[in-house]
Amino acid sequence: MARIVLVTSTILAVLASSALPAAAAEIHEVSADFSTAPQGLFSTDFFKQNGLSFTQGDFVGFIQGRPALIGPVAGRFTPWSSRVSVELAPAEQGTAEYTLTAIGVSGEVVAAKSTIATQDEGEPLTGPTGYFTLDLGNVAGDIKYFTLENRFIRSSFPQITRIEFGVAKVTFTTHRS
Repeated sequence: MARIVLVTSTILAVLASSALPAAAAEIHEVSADFSTAPQGLFSTDFFKQNGLSFTQGDFVGFIQGRPALIGPVAGRFTPWSSRVSVELAPAEQGTAEYTLTAIGVSGEVVAAKSTIATQDEGEPLTGPTGYFTLDLGNVAGDIKYFTLENRFIRSSFPQITRIEFGVAKVTFTTHRS
C-alpha cells in the first residue's frame, strides 16, 4: 500500500511540474494602432512581433480623420488570444451591420458579436458620427483568428449601395511564456 501511495505522489508531482510552464504564460494586452502604420499599401506582417498578422486588409487610409485599415479585416494571433476588440468607423453615410467573429484553433467560431450602426445625416434616427468599439470581451475558448465584416442595410443617399469602413485599432490579449 505504501508503494502505491508513493507512486501516486510521484505521478502527481510529475503532472504538477509539467503543468507549470503553461501556468507561467503571461497575459498581455496589446493594441495594433494604425496611426503607427504607414499610409497606403499595408504589410500584413506589420504587427507580427506584437502577435498579430493580418490575412485580410491591405490598405491604410484616412476614415473620419484617422488612419485606419480599410475593411473587411481578418487576422491571425500568435500564439493565441482570449479577447479581441476593434475600433471602427464607416467611410460613407448610411446604416450597416458590423460583425466581429472569433475563430478557435480548430476553425470553430468561439464568439461573435454584431451591431447595427447608423451614421447618416438624412436619417432621422442617426447615431453619433465617429469611431465606435465592437468588443467580444473575454472569450471562453482560444482565439486563433478573427474577422470583421459588414453588411449594407440602407442609406439616404441613393448612390451609396455599400459602406466601406476603417479599423483604427485592434486590441487583444496575447499569451506568451
